Amino acid sequence: MSDIYHIALNIKSVFALVYCNGDMISSYKGEMFECSSGPKVITIIDNISCNVLRKMIFNANRDHKILLDIFYRQPIYVCNFYVEYGCIELNHDNDIGKMFFIYSKFSTKCLIELNENFGCSPNEIFVLLHKSR
Repeated sequence: MSDIYHIALNIKSVFALVYCNGDMISSYKGEMFECSSGPKVITIIDNISCNVLRKMIFNANRDHKILLDIFYRQPIYVCNFYVEYGCIELNHDNDIGKMFFIYSKFSTKCLIELNENFGCSPNEIFVLLHKSR
């Protein structure tokens, strides 16, 4: 994790809402995640690596085979009781550091919300293709 982000943090662990294959919806408040099954709650620590976060999310959703990507619902504008959101994709440890840096600044206004997108494994795709014949 980037030292710039890590120095500013004084967080041990936090709860994160994780949406599985949720829809990203644009609204007047910015980006929102919506999922019919509702979010799962996981606990993550501030010095977690991107690979460990991916493994935690994968293990929490054993029904799926391939974790394609993870998005963080990032507060981009906070004023009084109004919060506007955007999304950033979490690909690297620096992205995780940035997420916790942002969370340390806005933790009283919002939670960490993640949206994960899963796909089928190559074997599952092969089986599905042959079943349709």
